[in-house]
Amino acid sequence: MVFDLRKVFSRRQPELTRTECAEPEIVTPGRGGAALVNERLARYLDLLMTYDAMAAAYAGRGTVRHLDRDDKEYTASDEWAETHYFSVGEDAIRIVVQALTANLRPPPRSILDFPSGSGRVTRHLRAFFPAARIIACDLYPSHVEFCRTHLAVDGMVSKENLSELDFGATFDLIFCGSLMTHLPAPLVGAGLELIARSLSDRGVAIVTLQGRHSEHIQKHKWKYLDDALFDVALEGMQGSGFGYVDYDHDFRRTFDQQTNYGVSLIRPDWIMARLQAIPDIRILGFAERAWDDHHDVVVFGKPSVNADA
Repeated sequence: MVFDLRKVFSRRQPELTRTECAEPEIVTPGRGGAALVNERLARYLDLLMTYDAMAAAYAGRGTVRHLDRDDKEYTASDEWAETHYFSVGEDAIRIVVQALTANLRPPPRSILDFPSGSGRVTRHLRAFFPAARIIACDLYPSHVEFCRTHLAVDGMVSKENLSELDFGATFDLIFCGSLMTHLPAPLVGAGLELIARSLSDRGVAIVTLQGRHSEHIQKHKWKYLDDALFDVALEGMQGSGFGYVDYDHDFRRTFDQQTNYGVSLIRPDWIMARLQAIPDIRILGFAERAWDDHHDVVVFGKPSVNADA
């Protein structure tokens, strides 16, 4: 027998009754329906709602738009540069909220922005967490004073030798953007240890790095510095996992408080090994190109990896 498929598919199909195509029964967990069995999921969903409400308030109140024209992170006066400056700060909030919710942390009561510059990220932290105590810490006093005066935060001047620095407090959240990206290995190690000992009992630290993607940027997007200098840092990263080179003299004159200031390139395995050597912390996350599509982000915090909490 030969079937004419055109006739088969042209036949009127019977309509399905509601009984034959019933909607699945939906029970909303914890909202008048069955309670969630997994407590961590329940906490996570509650935190999502908390941060969603905070995000709406943040968008509504906006951020301080006043800029410090001497800010070393704000290097141009055109419209694109200003838009990008604020975009980078907003992207930091995305990373912060992502880290806090993923690790079941409530909104922080104490925050350190280190280094703060003149508030590229600080202004967004203040707008998103209006009830938190925020300290802006930077090596350059004019940056700290700008944040104090215009962003309603406390301020502290940093030290070049990070082993000698003591914040005099611990923090629920530490955001460390664009610091380890410019320091030689001994100072990166000292900086990680400083951040670890400055965390509260359930504090979270977010540290940005330049890693494997930097070679692609140098070759195809923009120049961190002259190719010959960049290759020094690149060879170090490809060899030991960490590479560093100072900026040339003319550029470093802008950063006259520092003996060493340059470009550091850090492979994921190097940073993980350093964090594993620090006692009483827990590695909470890592992502390449997570901040502004080029900085890697590592997240760590307390309690320690073997703590009950």
